Amino acid sequence: MEISGLPLELWRLILSYMRLPDLGRCSLVCRAWYELILSLDNTRWRQLCLGCVECRHPNWPNQPDVEPWSWREAFKQHYLASKTWTKNSQDLESSNCFYLFRRKKDRRVLCVGPGCEFDNLRRALLSAGVYDRIVLLPGVYEEQSEIFLKAPVEIMGRGKLGDVALLASFDQHCPTMRLCNLVFMPAWFTPVIYKTNSGHVQFDNCNFETGQLQIHAPGTCQVKFCTFNQSSINFHSVAISLLENCEFVGSENASVTVEGCPSLDKNWACKHLTMLAKSRSVLLQTPEPPLCNTTKLESQGHLPVGSMRTCEIVIGEEPGHLFSASQTEAMLKRACEKENDLSGNHTVAPKEEALTMDTDTSDSELSMSSENEEESESSYRLPYQAHSLSHLLAKVIHSKPQANGLTALQNDYELKSLPQEMQKEKEVQALANLVQGCLVRKCLFRDGKGGIFVCSQGQARAEGSIFRDLTYAMRCIQNSKVQ
Repeated sequence: MEISGLPLELWRLILSYMRLPDLGRCSLVCRAWYELILSLDNTRWRQLCLGCVECRHPNWPNQPDVEPWSWREAFKQHYLASKTWTKNSQDLESSNCFYLFRRKKDRRVLCVGPGCEFDNLRRALLSAGVYDRIVLLPGVYEEQSEIFLKAPVEIMGRGKLGDVALLASFDQHCPTMRLCNLVFMPAWFTPVIYKTNSGHVQFDNCNFETGQLQIHAPGTCQVKFCTFNQSSINFHSVAISLLENCEFVGSENASVTVEGCPSLDKNWACKHLTMLAKSRSVLLQTPEPPLCNTTKLESQGHLPVGSMRTCEIVIGEEPGHLFSASQTEAMLKRACEKENDLSGNHTVAPKEEALTMDTDTSDSELSMSSENEEESESSYRLPYQAHSLSHLLAKVIHSKPQANGLTALQNDYELKSLPQEMQKEKEVQALANLVQGCLVRKCLFRDGKGGIFVCSQGQARAEGSIFRDLTYAMRCIQNSKVQ
C-alpha cells in the first residue's frame, strides 16, 4: 500500500487516532509504513506514554521538563518492565504457546465497588484465579484485618492516581503480584502496608502515605513511578531489587534501608531483574576533549619550546631493567594513539613502522569471575607488579620526548572522571556492572532525615539519584557496600 496518495501531514493526523495494537499492525505492512509510524514520536507516541495510568513522565521526578530522546522507546521500555511479574519461571518452564494463549484468554477482570459484583477487595481476592485482574472503582477501601495474598493477581485502580485509596495491610504468600495506580495507607492495627518473604511484588504508579514496606529474602521487589510520603521501604538480605523514578519526601528516618548480606537463596524473578537492571544501566561517559595536534602547532610556531630536564630514576632495580630509549619512544607513541582513539581522533601509523611494547601483565592473568552472575562473590586479583609504582616509573623518560609523546605524557597526569578511569580497568568495570542488593536509579530524596541507609553487610547501588535537604544522603556501616 502506497502512502504517496495523501500528504504526510494528513497521514500523521489519521494515525494519531489509532490505538496501540493498530499502530503495531500498521508498522508491519512495509518499510514505508514502518518509518511513518516511527515519525509519530512527538505526537501519538507521546500521547500514549503520558496518557498511560501505569506510568508517569519518563524523567520524573528529577527532570520532568526534559523530554526523552524517544517517546516510543520510553513507552516500550516501561511496557516491558511492567510485564516482569508475569514471567514466573515455574509456569514458563512447563508451558507452550497454546498454554500461554489459553492463560491470556481465560484471564478474568473482576470489578470491585458500588454496583459491582464485589463490594470489597477481600471477597474479590477469594474468587480471583491465577493472573486475574482486579479493578477497584474510585473510592476508599478499608480492611479491618490483614489480607493474605495466596494467588498471583493484579490489583489496579481505575481513574487518576488518588481516586482509589486502600487502608489495609498485605502479606504476600504467592510467587508474584502487581499493584498499580493505588494510594496505600496503613491500617489502624499496624504501620506495615505490605510485606513479602519469598515472592516478587511489583508496584507501578502508586503513593504510600506514612507506612512501611518490608521485603525479606528470597523475596524481591520492583518499584517504579511511586511516591513515598513519610514512608519507608526496608530490604532484608534481598538478592536484588529495583527502585526506579521514585520520590521520597519527609522521611522521619531513612527512606530506604538495606540490611543484611544478599542471600544466596533466590526466587524466580532474580534473573529477570538482573537482566532488566543491566539493560538499563548506562554508564555516564564524559567525552574527553580532543587532543591538540602538537605537530601542527609546532609547524605554526605556537608550541612553547623550552629547556627540557632529563632524569633517570632507579628504585630497587638495576639500570638494565629500565626501558631503553627506543622502547620509551614506542610506549609514548602507543599511549598517544590510545588517547586519540578515546577522543575520536584516529591516526594511521606508517606501514614500514612496527611498534612493539613489552608489558608486565596480560589479559589472561586477570580474573574475570564477575562474568558469572550466579556466583555470590567475585574475586579481585591483580598481578604483583600492580601493587608497586613500577607502572608509573615506566612513563618517566630520560631523553627529550617527541611532540606527540609530550602531549600524551601530560594527559596521563590530568585529572579524569570516574567513568574515564574505569575504562582502563576491565575488572573494575566488571565489578561495577555486578548488580546485587538494592539498585536505586533516578530517584529523588528530599525534605527528610535520611536517604539510603546500608548496614549489616548490605549492598546498594545508586545511579542518577538526587538528595536534597536531608540530614544525610547515604550512610554505610557494619561492613556494607555502596556503589
